[in-house]
This record gives sequence, structure tokens and C-alpha cells, in this order.
Amino acid sequence: MPGIVMEAVSKFYPTSHILANDRASLEVGDLEIHAVVGENGAGKSTLMKVLYGLEQPDSGAIRIGGVEVAIPDPAAAARLGIGMVQQHAEYVPDFTVAENVVLCAEPRRLGFVLSRRKAEAEVAALIEANSFGLDPRARAGSLSEGELQQLEILKLLWRRSSILILDEPTALLADSEVDSLFATLRRLREGGRTILIITHKVGEVRRIADAVTIMRHGRSLARLRVADVPEGELAALMMGDIHLGQATLGPGSAHGTASGAARPAGPGPARAGLALEARKACSGPIFEMRKVSLGRRRTRQPALSELSLEVCAGEILGVCAISGNGLSELEALASGAKRPSSGQVLLSGRPLPRLRRPGVGYVPADRLHRGSSLHSSVAENLAALDRDRLFPRGVADRKAIEAFASEAIEGYGIAAVPEQRLGTLSGGTIQKVVLARELAGSSSFLLFSNPTWGLDLSSAAFVRERIHEAKAAGAAILLVSATLDEVLELADRIGILSRGRLVLEVDNDGKVDRGRLGRAMLGLDTTGGRP
Repeated sequence: MPGIVMEAVSKFYPTSHILANDRASLEVGDLEIHAVVGENGAGKSTLMKVLYGLEQPDSGAIRIGGVEVAIPDPAAAARLGIGMVQQHAEYVPDFTVAENVVLCAEPRRLGFVLSRRKAEAEVAALIEANSFGLDPRARAGSLSEGELQQLEILKLLWRRSSILILDEPTALLADSEVDSLFATLRRLREGGRTILIITHKVGEVRRIADAVTIMRHGRSLARLRVADVPEGELAALMMGDIHLGQATLGPGSAHGTASGAARPAGPGPARAGLALEARKACSGPIFEMRKVSLGRRRTRQPALSELSLEVCAGEILGVCAISGNGLSELEALASGAKRPSSGQVLLSGRPLPRLRRPGVGYVPADRLHRGSSLHSSVAENLAALDRDRLFPRGVADRKAIEAFASEAIEGYGIAAVPEQRLGTLSGGTIQKVVLARELAGSSSFLLFSNPTWGLDLSSAAFVRERIHEAKAAGAAILLVSATLDEVLELADRIGILSRGRLVLEVDNDGKVDRGRLGRAMLGLDTTGGRP
């Protein structure tokens, strides 16, 4: 009997119009290491959060050991023996390892007196039993990423979790730390625990997992025994390059077979030809990165390494990567929010300023927090950057602001009134407000990060149309996206980041090998350069 069964789980987020899980299914055997894989936005993390009680499904059922259960919160999950290690460790830096492990579950003398000595001794024994390289007296703030991972697993073992969920556990680990983590997971499986890993990395799936569930667009595509699937076929399934002829979903499933050809990609020869002409006419890049590197805290592996790219007027460079491979750091550097550890970030040949200047637009991935002020009005958000025209001598010109807001609302089809608080709007409408502000006037450089994420079809089409209009007006556009389909739809050139390096760059000429792009994103094709 399978240890864990999730059937027909659906989860819809009304504020962002995202159907994160669409009747998704999962079946995990007892004492199994099970990988849950798929492209960014496939619904993996949401499904695991439902299992851990962090999210409540709109429909579906969960059975543990054959018994249907309700998991309203993480406390209920813990009572069922389910624990989860999030992507980013949660700990108190000034506490010791032992203090962090036992926090809120401390051993006590006489039933109520906290015993620090007992806690330290019991944590030390747990560390030794699991062959961890931790000092129970060390301050958590001094630990490396790999040691923090061990700390998070120790917390679950202390609470006697029998089902462990790990969300992208190797994202920040060096190779030696990955080896150590996998050895730990194998020991835990042999000791009677069931382990689920959310990951994007095909090579790691093959190294550690017994079985794998592939997810796409919120749905469970297949459950497969890892040993039965060639590495190339697994990568193609994950990235949507082939489809299953006979998927296996739900209870009793064991295998799936793959068939089908590559999906069409690219903008077509006509648009690619225009892009080529734009590059030929380029007298110099508007935006450029020269051998840019960016360090990462507590690990020797850099977030970005020797990254060089350039964008000319009238073209869109799309850079795509799986999360944890440097995409968010690229956005931070290109927006001026961070400075590189080495190398140069240039705008029109000069160092990129930290404060945005006129003629530069930026639509961030986190539009709800970095791209807007939810507590301010629509008009205030729209007017925030046009200081010279709308705030002459530092004083707000109310009539000019109202006129500008009304014009933007009409031009972008924003379903709101100027005085309405932005936080009351849907995610798609907020994105339109951000776009209207950032595209006001003529910009020489535009940075878009995941611009259609979470939008419905009509809103996404509207955003793509505005991006193409900005390109036609002569803007140099850097598109940073975790979604390969979005990059293929919009970009003239495509760059792929893997482990912080630009491993591939191709012209999007309508003949792009989508499978090759997918393999590069998964770290399986690092030939680099332009073909």
C-alpha cells in the first residue's frame, strides 16, 4: 500500500488568477525517495505545501497509510509525522545548533524546567547517529549552507518526522555538500523514513530518487520509476519537449511511456530577420554586462560567474533559467539594486546608476512589493516616477496627476479609478498599472522580469503586445524569465543560465531546438556560445 496518496488536488489563487494545482495527483511508496519535478510554475511547491498544511486545497483528498486525513496546518502535519524543509532555512542566528533544534520542543526537568544540558546532550547524540558534521554548541549564524541544511533536517528528526519534504535542497550547495546530503537521505530512508524532494535537476533525480512524479501546468503528467527512464527522456518530459502517450496517474500507477515530437518554438523567420537587421545597425549596446560575477553568502559557489551579455536598441534579449541558477541575481544587478563583486554593468557605456534615471523602465518579478505601493492609490502609483512633470519644484500638481492617471487608465484598460487603493485590484490589473508607469514616455532601456507570470490569457497577451510596441519604438529590452515558453514567444535572442553561467546563446529564428534549450537549463548541455 502506498504511504502517501494525493488525489485530484486543485488550488486556485483568486487574487493572482493562478490555478497552481489542477486535479494534481501524487503516489509515494513507503520508504521511498520520491522526486517531484517540473518546469518553473508547474505546481510542485504548491502541492507539497498542501501536503504540509501550509496551503488548503479547494478540492481533492489526501491519504496517509491508507487513511484519509485533513491537514489544516503544519501542526496537524507534524502530528501525522510530516515535516518540511523550506528553500530558505529558518533559524535564529545567535542561538546554538542545539537551541535551534529544540526550539519550541525543548526537553525539560520535572516537566517544566528547561534543561539546556539535556538538550545539548540529546542533540549531540542525534548528530552522531546521523553522521552530521555539526557542533551542537556552534552558533547557527556561523554555519555554511550545507550545515544549515543539516540543521533543518535535524529539527525534523528531533520532532520524529517520518515523512520529510525537501524543497530544492541542493540549490545553494557545493558539490561536496550535495554528496553529503544524499548520503544522509539514503541513511534516513534505510532508517525507515519516506522522503520527497522538489527539484529541477535531472542528474540529481537519477542519483538519489527511486521514483519521480513529473508536473506541468499544475497537473501530474506521470509517475515513473527512475531506473526505467533514460536521462534524456526524463529531461524532455520535464521541459515539455515530448508528451506521454500513456501517462500513469493516481493509485495503482507504475509506469508511463513517452512519445511525440518537439514543440514548435520561436517567433518565426520574419521577426527574426528584423532582429538581425537591428543588430547589424547597432552602433553600440544600450545595456551591457562585462564579465560580471556576484558572490553568495555562506558558500563558495557564486550566484553569477563571468557573465557577459549585451542588448542593442530595437531588440529583446531573453535570459531564461531554472530558479536557483542566478536569474533573480541577474534581475537585481540589471535594475541597479545590487553591485557586482567583479565586472561591469553599463548603460549607454557608463556604469549603471543605483537610482533609476529617466528613460529607463523596470517591471520587476515581485510587482506586488517591489513594483508598487499597495497602500497607495492607482494615481499615486502611476505618478511616482515622473517627478519633473508631475511634481514641479517638489509640489504635487494634482490636476496633472489626475489627467495623467485617467489617460493611463483608459490607454491600458485598467479596471479602476484614480483614487482607488492599488491593493484592492487583481494581480493582472496591478501589472497593467506598473506597465503604464514604466512605459510612459520613451525609454532607451527596459528590464522585464517574468512579466506575464500569474496573468490570465488576455492580460498576458496585453503585456506581450506592449513589450513588442516598446521594442518597435527602439527600446533595448532585457527579458529575465523563468518560463521558457515566455522567452520563446518574446525574445529575438535567447541566453540560458545554469549554475550562474551563461551556458548557451542562440538566435530565436523560428528554428530553435527547444530540447537543447531545456537540456541547457537542466545543466545537461553546457557547450556554450553561439552555434
